[in-house]
Amino acid sequence: MTYTLLRGNFVIRYADLPRQGPEPDGDTVKFLPDSPALVETLPRRSGHPPKINRRGVSVRLEAIDALETHFEETHQQLAGADAARDELLRLLGFTNVSYWEDQPNKVKSADQDSIRGHVLTNGVDANGRLIGFAYAGDPSGADGASVFLDPALVDASVNGTLLAGGLVYPAFYATLPAELRTHLAEVSQAARGKAAGIWPGSTADPNGAATVTGLVDAEGLVMWPKLFRRIVPYLAAGFTDFDGFDAWLRADPVNRDDEVFLLTRLEHGNLHDVFKGAGQRLQLTVWPEEFIIAPDPPPPAVPSH
Repeated sequence: MTYTLLRGNFVIRYADLPRQGPEPDGDTVKFLPDSPALVETLPRRSGHPPKINRRGVSVRLEAIDALETHFEETHQQLAGADAARDELLRLLGFTNVSYWEDQPNKVKSADQDSIRGHVLTNGVDANGRLIGFAYAGDPSGADGASVFLDPALVDASVNGTLLAGGLVYPAFYATLPAELRTHLAEVSQAARGKAAGIWPGSTADPNGAATVTGLVDAEGLVMWPKLFRRIVPYLAAGFTDFDGFDAWLRADPVNRDDEVFLLTRLEHGNLHDVFKGAGQRLQLTVWPEEFIIAPDPPPPAVPSH
């Protein structure tokens, strides 16, 4: 599949607003394209326009999901979350990055506030972010060029490197071509087999359920981030166990119970088909590379050109 090449700068700090800058994490980073108009031409997978302004647009790194450094005033296990973020920034070329003590997700100082790089993208997600693969430095191709993305080029991306190092979980959306999904599944499986990165601490997965008595428990665990992002609002709603988790997911098929395609069964389903919860125990019943997540559907009457 061809992707659009965007040249530009990755940005981690605003010199004029140092305490109001971006909050990079292990799978999202701000990007200021050289040609912002190109972003407006990209496919809108869920019907939403890109959220781009004079400071740039966020890039959601395709195929990976990093432990949350911050999510609705919570976080996941910070050792793993920070390791993914720090390696992402290092791979892009940032050095000596430090953070505000009272705002630990905002960059206080670094050798570079921004740095040259490029993105290969095939569209915009439901949150207005670019879906793409990130690379350090300037490429040989022209801005806006169509690039055929093969497994070797994916392996050279920040996304592929983080997955190979076991620093992130896989998360395969329908925007990812089948050839690349198959390849990246093997990359992730190899990292898990070597017990690299986060994998030795992974829980709430097919190898065993996690015990979660509340949010404090969840924040200290290594689990698939999308599962964490579902249990945070569930617990915030006042639930004290997971007996009602299945019904709660099913009650909102867009924002909670994402549509999935189960690769091992060749069946369509939803997130409730890959989670199991009862009492204080919760787990993902299949590995995350074994299903494809559908993008959010466009709102009514919104074209998805």
